[in-house]
Amino acid sequence: MKEKTMNTPPGCPIRIGFGSLKGGTGKSTLAEITASYLCYTEGLRLFVVDCDYSQYSFFGLRERDKQTVQNGEPALQARMKKHFEALGREAYRVIKSTAARAEEDVRRFMAERAGETFDLILFDLPGRADDPGLVELTLGMDYLISPIEPDRQSLVASMTYAPAIRDLGVSDDRCRIKEIYLVWNKIDRRVRTDVLAFYNEAIKREGLGLFDTQLPRSARFKKELTADGRPAFRSTYLPPDKSLIEGSGIELFVKELIEKCNLKTARP
Repeated sequence: MKEKTMNTPPGCPIRIGFGSLKGGTGKSTLAEITASYLCYTEGLRLFVVDCDYSQYSFFGLRERDKQTVQNGEPALQARMKKHFEALGREAYRVIKSTAARAEEDVRRFMAERAGETFDLILFDLPGRADDPGLVELTLGMDYLISPIEPDRQSLVASMTYAPAIRDLGVSDDRCRIKEIYLVWNKIDRRVRTDVLAFYNEAIKREGLGLFDTQLPRSARFKKELTADGRPAFRSTYLPPDKSLIEGSGIELFVKELIEKCNLKTARP
């Protein structure tokens, strides 16, 4: 993003924040699915900090997953036991926090686990512009991912938020942000390609990064873990089910994320 950006301290996990000031863009859902794919499919050691106090979607999903497994059928419980035995470690942790408290919570969490190594910290950032700690926390990310939809309100919000964070970072020596990336999300088949191309050019003129992958609008993104073990796409305990992956764009998105954010995975 800029030459003055602080380098990530040696040995420190990379920080990726998912942020948007427009509700309904799928920010939290995308963060949830991405974290599970990175952890359970790509082998990254990570933890999550849910700072979006207006809904705590990520933390809420973890709590629902816990209840589903505890009250689930024996086949589901056996499946989860086998899954984590093969993984060789527990599920990633989800810390319920706020923008103002996040840095302290991260320091405490890592100090309590001084013997563990983490590759990544994923933040679900607040979706409210009036959050007093939002800007400072966001400037502490290495990369910022902001989902956008092809509608005027979403684009106006994103094209205000992302450049503002970038410009603030230019004048703040504490800024760690290396790049801000927008990603098209919830793309309907009826959206004209020339409309997307027009907005892509506007995004590039602003000097913002943009994912090549475009994620579709699909009901599969809402499929959570169930007591009877039906295929799930959105879970904090499992990666997206293979039977639901095709056509979702998630594999391509995560592959691109790994490259753009310089993540080192356990996969060959």
